[in-house]
Amino acid sequence: MAPALRALTPLAGAAPVTVLWALPLVTGLVAALAVVADGPAWTALLAHPQVWPALALSLWTGTIAMLVSLVSALLVLMALHGRGRVTGYAGWAMAIPHLAFAIGFGFLIMPSGLIARLFYNTPPDWVTVSDPCGLALIACLVLKETPFLIWIGSALLMRGDTADVFAGQWRSALSLGHGSGSIWLRVLLPQLLPRLAWPIIAVWVYGATVVDMALVLGPTEPPTLAVLVWSDLNDAQLLANSRGAAGALFLTLALSIVGTAAYLLLRFGRRMIRRILTRGPSDRNAPRLPGLVLLVLFAAIYAVVILLLGLLSVAGHWPFPRIIPEVFSVKAMARAVEDFRPFATSLGLGASTAITALALAVLWLEGVAARFDRMVIGACVAALGLPAILIAAGQYRIFLEAGLSGTLVGLFLVHLTACFAYVFIVLQAPYRAFDPRLRSAALGLNSNPWRFWLKVKASLLRAPLAQAGAIGFAVSMAQFVAAQLIAAGRHSTLPIEAVTLSSGGNRSLTAAYALALALPPALVFAAASLAGRPRWR
Repeated sequence: MAPALRALTPLAGAAPVTVLWALPLVTGLVAALAVVADGPAWTALLAHPQVWPALALSLWTGTIAMLVSLVSALLVLMALHGRGRVTGYAGWAMAIPHLAFAIGFGFLIMPSGLIARLFYNTPPDWVTVSDPCGLALIACLVLKETPFLIWIGSALLMRGDTADVFAGQWRSALSLGHGSGSIWLRVLLPQLLPRLAWPIIAVWVYGATVVDMALVLGPTEPPTLAVLVWSDLNDAQLLANSRGAAGALFLTLALSIVGTAAYLLLRFGRRMIRRILTRGPSDRNAPRLPGLVLLVLFAAIYAVVILLLGLLSVAGHWPFPRIIPEVFSVKAMARAVEDFRPFATSLGLGASTAITALALAVLWLEGVAARFDRMVIGACVAALGLPAILIAAGQYRIFLEAGLSGTLVGLFLVHLTACFAYVFIVLQAPYRAFDPRLRSAALGLNSNPWRFWLKVKASLLRAPLAQAGAIGFAVSMAQFVAAQLIAAGRHSTLPIEAVTLSSGGNRSLTAAYALALALPPALVFAAASLAGRPRWR
């Protein structure tokens, strides 16, 4: 019996992941690719007068946001190198959903916003939100993506298998006359950047294809291509809907071509880069002040945005140019609480998908050999690296045929797509690094496998398990594109309500929904931080 049970273990680990996560993802991608043969859809897409300007705008916003985010993250890492971990601080910034932050940031920079109130007596005649160049969208993307890159970069620098190597290389370079700036340029960055390649690609693709933030802050004439595609996907006319599906694939192909060209350019310039990096030692030190200034600036903006959302949600009358509301009211909060269904749906989906994703990841990592992890990692990279609008468009077609459109089961499955990808990527490395000798010792003391996992392994892996669960919950709470398509108007979530309200004039109600969207992930991250602390502290 025991050999039979052991033989079933890989199946028990792989089957749930395959059925609940991989199958909806793969079938959605296949359905999205089926639009290749739809000639009328492609003809209508390429004849659209806004498609090429919209594509240029998408590439512009995504590329500039990615480059500025990467430089900002590296400056912060240089400034804080050797001064402790910064992953915790970056995690708090990551806990705030992109949409909630975009709404608060819009209230901050709009002509009647807080910044204008500090310097003007009447609203200035300037264009900040929905500016034609997408600068507001770029700024918001930088503020949200920089903490993500800081978190990934800090984790790589502090990881056990690389931290000692980097420390030894640092000492050796110092003894050869290199300053800290030269060490970063010639030693650390050439090793760090290749390991950041996929996170950088994810940031770039997200910035070029984001929909909810672009609807709140992005330009409108033309909009970004993702917003143009989104509009078509929500159109009831069959030709417009097919044009939207073709547009999602077109945007993906354009990003693939640009990404491949950038890769070839870097390969072509490798010799030149290597020649620069291998020049003699330099005693220049790494700049610390810019990174510290950026860190303080980012923290201040995040604090002001959250404070502004809180003030707006209870503002009854807030005339320009007063800094604080003249009259406070709880009407907006009461209206948000009155219809509790969007909050309950988002909270239920966030908790259920995070718990399920965590359980699926543990089942796979416990039951399947480590050599097969690369298959799941590759699928996770596809789920996060491909435009969300492409995956959602394909899943919408599959779920419509399967009768899952407009159901909570369908919403659960599309939320799980991104949620599991993040959870598995976060959890895989620390879980596989667990010392197997502890299991052998426990089993040698007549402890059964379940008791060992519950009392020993889960306890020692408490921090990564809690962190992965918190990230999965935050990711699930923030889902908009897939949720809007699959909900089919029968269910509503907080992101759907917040985007709808952001186009109206009720700022207090919009802020109340944005605050309701931001608080649960922040509380879950706080709980995960407390749960992950060592018991002896």
